[in-house]
Amino acid sequence: MMDLSGYGTLGEDIKEIVISEAQIQQRVKELGAQISQDYADKNLILVGVLRGVVFFMADLLRAITIPVELDFLAVSRYKAQMGGVRLLKDLDFPIEGRHVLFVEDLIAQPARAAASQPGGLCVVQ
Repeated sequence: MMDLSGYGTLGEDIKEIVISEAQIQQRVKELGAQISQDYADKNLILVGVLRGVVFFMADLLRAITIPVELDFLAVSRYKAQMGGVRLLKDLDFPIEGRHVLFVEDLIAQPARAAASQPGGLCVVQ
């Protein structure tokens, strides 16, 4: 039996934990080390979509050892149009000519970021 006491009422709906917290933390450290190596001499900006990415982005930032800038987008889906999104908050920093690391759990339309002519675009899911 799993101890789900730390999940509050959410624990009632959890049937199985597939990946442990320790495994996730280890993978985030590995990603941070790889990003630090791959972008050591680049002008890197991490972009996330609010709000779901906030906690993962914070953990990832702690694992990255190089200077990076951080920015967020906020979007909502159109209810009447399948697959359409409405931009609620655009980026605060320009990405033209920069290396952009787009951090999100679900990427439906990465073409918008690519259309902004970044120096490089990588998606971390």
